[in-house]
Amino acid sequence: MAAGTGHQAAYGLITGFDPFERIEAYTAALADSADGHLAEPVPSCPGWRVADLVWHLTEVHAWWGALVAARAQDHTEVADPVRPDDDATLVPGLVAGAGRLLTTLRAAEPTEPVWTWAAQKDVAFVVRHQVHEAAVHRWDAGQAVGAKVALDPAAATDGVEEFLETVTPYRTSGAEPLGGRLALVASDTGFGWSIEEDEEGTARWRRLTGEPEHASAVLRASAADLLLYLYRRRAASELDVSGEVGVAERFALRNPTD
Repeated sequence: MAAGTGHQAAYGLITGFDPFERIEAYTAALADSADGHLAEPVPSCPGWRVADLVWHLTEVHAWWGALVAARAQDHTEVADPVRPDDDATLVPGLVAGAGRLLTTLRAAEPTEPVWTWAAQKDVAFVVRHQVHEAAVHRWDAGQAVGAKVALDPAAATDGVEEFLETVTPYRTSGAEPLGGRLALVASDTGFGWSIEEDEEGTARWRRLTGEPEHASAVLRASAADLLLYLYRRRAASELDVSGEVGVAERFALRNPTD
């Protein structure tokens, strides 16, 4: 199957790419970065070493893989994986675990119901979200070892909209009001989004069909940098913001990223 053929509709993607290929490639690249560098700190994950980052993604893969394999309808049906005592096993364990996850996800129908933390409760959500989980942590590993990381623009574009769909319905406790309308524009793929809060603090967003209008702030960056901004890896002040930068800063802080 060519990259993106059939996957876009099946998994609710807004761009054409192969989500399984992306999970595999990002995980393999993270493993390559981590090999021989497990003791290095991870600047974007304070308090973590690369070993902790590797285990985190291994744990994520194992947990979601077990959930999908069991078609679990409640998160309590899935046990938490146990971290091995020997860090030397972490990198090969990550690669092997990603392979098991991909085998499980490929064998499942996208529409099969499973528990998720989001409003969408099916295998398609798991597949789509695992792309972006792997992308962000692959970038984390690159930062830890001083390597530049290029995230796939099509997948990153989808990641921005997936974040708006699934994360912005939740709001961090005590977050300040957004205070205006924010536009996000992916300079490399041409996608854009407009976001504002209603009087109850609920985020409302829509995909743009042209240049943003009546925005208090417009943040223009590559799709990858927009994704990293949403996951608090890139600050709004590091990117191209016109208008009220505080609106962009407050939006990043209102959204939970755990």
